[in-house]
Amino acid sequence: MSFFKRIRDNIINSKRLSKADSEILFSISSIHVTLEVKLGLKVTGRCALTFKTVSGTFFYEMEQDIRRFLSSLQPEFDLAFRTVTDSYGYMWVVFEGKRIEDLLAGLTATGDIVEERGFSDQLLAAVFEFANERHGGQQQYLIYNYRRNNFYPFVPTGNKTRNIEQEMKMMSAIGEEMPFEKDMTLWYPLWDLPLRSQG
Repeated sequence: MSFFKRIRDNIINSKRLSKADSEILFSISSIHVTLEVKLGLKVTGRCALTFKTVSGTFFYEMEQDIRRFLSSLQPEFDLAFRTVTDSYGYMWVVFEGKRIEDLLAGLTATGDIVEERGFSDQLLAAVFEFANERHGGQQQYLIYNYRRNNFYPFVPTGNKTRNIEQEMKMMSAIGEEMPFEKDMTLWYPLWDLPLRSQG
């Protein structure tokens, strides 16, 4: 735990990600309790960070640094990861673990590596998955938009459709506890999220 606390402290003190930004991401560690109590949403143990890939040696070296860093955590912590590149050219680093704090630390530390290597403009979003126990385990998501520095909900229902009512319920439940995107036109859908392994 102290190791992850050091990671967290380093992230908070990093050049681009201010203390407020980091605290916003880490607020998930308490917000998830509110979501479970009010809406029956439980953390699934999966989250992901996504960023736009670019060609070149520096980006390739950054990818290798991320993989080496995350692999070094595995002997000591129950935190699995895999990478997926989608058809739009975005790389996804998908995390699985039992503790929300460990997931957050791994995800945020990965974002820190991206920023330190000079690719902060490529960061798109962090995605946190929940299962709605009151709606048959339906997947619902909180998405952190790096460019806007806030969250918005996303509840896909299949075939490129979404449940706006459920998204509004999520915002209503925790909108006072964390920075939420008030402009619903900026609640960008992220279809075909690769959080669940196809293998």
